[in-house]
Amino acid sequence: MKHVFPGILLLCAMSLHPAAAQPLRIGYIDGPRIENDSKLAFDIAESLRREFAAREQEVRGMEARVKALQSQLPGIKDPRERETKEREFQTLAQRFEQQARGFVDDLERRKAEERRKYFQEVTQIVVQLAEAQKFDLVVQDAVFASKAVDLTEVVIKALGGPAPKPKP
Repeated sequence: MKHVFPGILLLCAMSLHPAAAQPLRIGYIDGPRIENDSKLAFDIAESLRREFAAREQEVRGMEARVKALQSQLPGIKDPRERETKEREFQTLAQRFEQQARGFVDDLERRKAEERRKYFQEVTQIVVQLAEAQKFDLVVQDAVFASKAVDLTEVVIKALGGPAPKPKP
């Protein structure tokens, strides 16, 4: 009985309030699709590829030198020469590991920075869209969303349009 009275009061108050009679406007965005299909996301990925291309080539070149040196080791018969080549291999392999680790760490850090900026921009666009079209709620994850509430295309257009299609 204690819990019934406050519930009745709440229902009465809601029925007297004119805003309660207005329908709830809900929108939906497909986050992964926005990330995969927007031109801005594509441009960011391309920018990161260009930014790290030289270092990637350097790491791949060092990897090739390590593999080449490793493949030479079994064919060396002279013990001194073999010992020298093994030391050279170990030193080069260690430098390669450090360089590769540094490359991956830097790349992941930059990706995280760019993703953070990207999602801030997407959030800002969604908030502006929701306020302009008077949405009460915009969700990203849903089990089902009809085309009538799907705002994904509008957000993709606001992010510069769809990403270019890959060439076959």
